[in-house]
Amino acid sequence: MAESTQPLPATVPAPAKRRRRVWPFIVAAFVVVALIVGYVIADAAVKAYAQDQIKQKVVAALGVDPATRVDVKIGGGSVLLQALSGKLATVDITIPKLAFGQLVGAATMHATEVPLDQSAPLKKLAITYRVSEKNVSVLASALSGMKLDTVTLNPPEIVANATFQVLGFGIPVGLGLTPSAANGQLAFTPTSILVSGQKFTSKQLLATPGLGGLAKQLLKQQTFCVAQYLPKALHVTSVKVIGHELVLAISGDGAALGGSAFTTKGSCG
Repeated sequence: MAESTQPLPATVPAPAKRRRRVWPFIVAAFVVVALIVGYVIADAAVKAYAQDQIKQKVVAALGVDPATRVDVKIGGGSVLLQALSGKLATVDITIPKLAFGQLVGAATMHATEVPLDQSAPLKKLAITYRVSEKNVSVLASALSGMKLDTVTLNPPEIVANATFQVLGFGIPVGLGLTPSAANGQLAFTPTSILVSGQKFTSKQLLATPGLGGLAKQLLKQQTFCVAQYLPKALHVTSVKVIGHELVLAISGDGAALGGSAFTTKGSCG
């Protein structure tokens, strides 16, 4: 009996896979990248503007030479985000050359919670002003009534050396002075005196026969007014000899960068 042959069932083609559209994801990624880049550019622009505004205020208030490079750094992360709070977290300023009259040094400033509204007070403002040993000599006329041969720094004193003439003989004199700050001015108190290697106090020198003339000249100290070169809002809180530098600490807590006290010079007394 012949076997019946049945036709094989036709192969059913598999359904075609739907291709996912990739372009919406590409567009979304491009938009995200564009927003990030735009935010970074905007933040950098706002930061540069804020730095420039602060720099102008400080340069004008302290009388900084326009040729001096002043570096302003804003900390605390994104300036745009800080702007939402109305304050900059920290601002640091470096002034490599700043003159208070003939006294020349370098200054660093650190401020916290600086409001964008310049009429509002900032929280903290600390300035450190450093004068190198070679530049301290400009204070010679305030240290003594005698012509000084040298002025050096030997912590905690400023050391002045002079030669006192008696009957044609030169007597070496050394004067150690401890600096202090009060009422906007620097004062210099004699704390050690050497005459030909012999130690004296101020009272002893004044009471020693034959040395009265030396004492009057040597102990004729004067003050140096710093406040006249500073805005009224800034105050000298201390002055110390640290290493080979004379270091002044200046405070401006609560000052407003756009206030009258920051644009008007102070005075001593």
